[in-house]
Amino acid sequence: MSLNAAIEAEKAGEYGLGFAVVAREIRRLADQTAVATIDIEQMVKQMQSSVSTGVMEMDKFATEVSRSVEDVANISMQMGQIIEQVQDLTPRYEAVSQGMEAQAQGATQISDAMSQLSSNSVQTAASLREINQAIAQLNQIAQGLRQEMSRFKLSNSTEQQYIDHSNRLVGSLEL
Repeated sequence: MSLNAAIEAEKAGEYGLGFAVVAREIRRLADQTAVATIDIEQMVKQMQSSVSTGVMEMDKFATEVSRSVEDVANISMQMGQIIEQVQDLTPRYEAVSQGMEAQAQGATQISDAMSQLSSNSVQTAASLREINQAIAQLNQIAQGLRQEMSRFKLSNSTEQQYIDHSNRLVGSLEL
């Protein structure tokens, strides 16, 4: 268009000077339009590249989300299995707990019985000490009786009978 305007301005000569100015402006606008078109083309290419990169990133993201969903599904399934196994173990734990309670009660009963035996042993030991003291006193009394009997003169057979009888008494008292 600027070329046509320049040709017409040349033909008109002096009268075409105004037309020449218009032709120059058209050429300048055409040059600016060409530069702007190149800039727009570069911007469009950059946008296309960015959109392509964005699409690829979205594809990657979608793939990762899909994997994550699969992982969550697997984890959920595994957690379900774990929960089932724990629920299966619950009756066993209860049985073990009841067994341990029974053993604890048995241990308490044994401990109580041992305490009772210990108490009875202490009482038996005290009774045995008292019996030993009584036997010692009876031995002293028997010894005193022997000494008293020896002061009296009895016939040998009577004396022997008293000695045998007192020895039997003392022997039965000694433990």
